[in-house]
Amino acid sequence: MHLQYLILVLASAFLAAALPSGSTRDKKSSYLVGSLPGLYSNIPSDEIPLMFSGQLPLYEENNTHYYFWKHTDNHKISGTESRTIFWLNGGPGCSSMDGALMEAGPFRIDKNLKVTYNNGSWHKSGDIVFVDQPAGTGFSYSDELDHDLPQITNEFIRFLERFFELFPEDSSNSIYLAGESYAGQYIPYIADAILRRNRNLTEGEKPFNLKGLLIGNGYIAPDAQALSYLPYAIQAGILDPKNPEWRKVLSQHEACQNSINDASRENKAIGSEVSSHVCERILTLILEAARDPDRPEDQQCINVYDYTLRDSYPSCGMNWPPDLSYVTPFLRNDPVLRDLNIENHQKWKECSGKVSSVFKAKHSMPSVTLLPSILEQIPVILFNGNRDIICNYIGTENFIKEMKWNGQTGFPEDTYFDWKYGNETTGYIKKDRNLTFVNVFDASHMVPFDKPEISRSLIDLVTGNFDEKTEETGDGKQKRTITTYPLGTRNAEGSNNKPEASSDVSGTQSENTTETNIASHSSSSSDDKNDKNQTLSSRIARIIQLIVVVVLIWGIYILYSSYKSRPTSIIKSKSSNKKKNVQWADQLRQFEEEEIKQNERGILYKAFNKLKGSNNRSKYTPLSGNLTENIELEEGPQIHDKSETADDFAIGSDDEEHEGMKQSSKGHDDSK
Repeated sequence: MHLQYLILVLASAFLAAALPSGSTRDKKSSYLVGSLPGLYSNIPSDEIPLMFSGQLPLYEENNTHYYFWKHTDNHKISGTESRTIFWLNGGPGCSSMDGALMEAGPFRIDKNLKVTYNNGSWHKSGDIVFVDQPAGTGFSYSDELDHDLPQITNEFIRFLERFFELFPEDSSNSIYLAGESYAGQYIPYIADAILRRNRNLTEGEKPFNLKGLLIGNGYIAPDAQALSYLPYAIQAGILDPKNPEWRKVLSQHEACQNSINDASRENKAIGSEVSSHVCERILTLILEAARDPDRPEDQQCINVYDYTLRDSYPSCGMNWPPDLSYVTPFLRNDPVLRDLNIENHQKWKECSGKVSSVFKAKHSMPSVTLLPSILEQIPVILFNGNRDIICNYIGTENFIKEMKWNGQTGFPEDTYFDWKYGNETTGYIKKDRNLTFVNVFDASHMVPFDKPEISRSLIDLVTGNFDEKTEETGDGKQKRTITTYPLGTRNAEGSNNKPEASSDVSGTQSENTTETNIASHSSSSSDDKNDKNQTLSSRIARIIQLIVVVVLIWGIYILYSSYKSRPTSIIKSKSSNKKKNVQWADQLRQFEEEEIKQNERGILYKAFNKLKGSNNRSKYTPLSGNLTENIELEEGPQIHDKSETADDFAIGSDDEEHEGMKQSSKGHDDSK
């Protein structure tokens, strides 16, 4: 056995043994991750995180289990010790293993299906927990699937309760919810539920210490996003009035605007559902108009997640990101499943069409309606990669212009800042009244995929660890800059300069809200410091426990070294070189059957299938009715031999049987 592995397992076991609760100790140790392919050969020993992973039971009556993967840095930087980040990918039905293995986690997967190190991992800024949700997504499962956002929200609250029962030492940590895409719906709903729960605690309940939200390329306001496609295409040089299809696209844009105007006359809230198939068709027509049939077959269409990249038509981004071709077989490898404590061995899919088809969101308003009340209490970061079409930054900025929060509508004119990461200009920022918008340059729909280290510094923005400077320019104007820094370089200066609360901020805003305002420039948030003071006695006890552990490990090491120095037998145990059972090829005929069913739907439907899957209201893209476009949504050309390595990330074509799956509220009231 590898000595480092032995020490890691023993140390974790002793730490678990030091916990006061025997049942918690036993349960926690069963979630420990001690090995992964490449962990000790590819990852520096001092960068191997402490990991827990497994399928956490939520409801015994319907067999609901949520899968999580927690990463903790063993060498925490000051200010990050009492912080937990929960990461959610979108869909609905898309696994957060995308975030873990292609974005914000400590690992990437190489061509040999082994882990390599991600220098921009967010676990360096706080414990990070990737959660597959709702049930049926990734490695999470249940006998019943959710069909509305209130249900999904209640399930996640239940997950948090069970999670902190398993990790009681984290229960007072500052909590940050982060994610992207359709998580732009999940996260505000969950945050709103947490804040309401904290105001109405029952006897024996502890508050969840929610401190902030980070939403990347979020689908938050359907109306604003739909009307942003044409302006974005013009600005990016994808389409212009000289294009033969210009009039058709413009006409569709006008039809969408008219539908939204009709909804406004009916006093519907901003971002509410409209005649969605009209607006959905705009992007389909743009991609048709921008198609270049003279290019090679795999480059005829623009990638909707990064317009600087090309793809086959009509895939238009479905064959992206490239790392997925490694992640999928990695997560279908039996030894990896054992390493991650996966007991229910359901076949991993990036996104589940089954979850998406059950989810209807009939009782859910778009999450943009929840943001104003959330912003009265905690800071929110909305960040967009500037190369994404499908959830582009123009749509985000446009809905912010129309949104009223903390006494004012939109951002004032003097809220613009250049954003520097160290000495590099990486985007621009607008911030006021607890809301921060960040446009990240040269980044796609998945910002941490393209800019891992820069994306990690977004946490500094929400915790206030940045420098803000104003300089006079030669023309009498002012240039304002916000600077964040590479991890460990230094903390920001001026840490005690707290801004005064805006006079227009609602009087109901709590004192705690002012303390966590995004404009504060502390090296770490004052709330984090308060949390550390509250748990000081617990930390002293843990230090004593750690000293005991070190002594015990040293003793074991001496015994181990003594044992190794003894004469060994010439009889050697049988090698345990087990062949990896990589389940890579899927049943492609399932895709073909699903494509026949979807052949009346447009490219936007296929693109959102990668992120959600089916006709749902107030979802990643609101779809309803029968669409008239005749673009067949098929996969792009397969790079590998289909008989051996064809991947199945045309994720909307999940034809799994629904037998035994009930569309139930699991005892929750989804009308709230």
